[in-house]
Amino acid sequence: MAVVTIDACQGCGACLLTCPTHAIRPVPGGLTVRADRCTGCLECLEICPVDAISVAASDPSEGAR
Repeated sequence: MAVVTIDACQGCGACLLTCPTHAIRPVPGGLTVRADRCTGCLECLEICPVDAISVAASDPSEGAR
């Protein structure tokens, strides 16, 4: 699942336009990724000009590797 780092995000909106499932949504103070819509395609990660998007395990039982 994609995760947006709010402090790094410059609000360009590239990820919003790129996400094929519209998983990234604006919220007061930044952006959020809807886990129920994110397919992990990583298109948002590739398009972000400031590397404000990263990938996190979608299942908490997977843990950090």
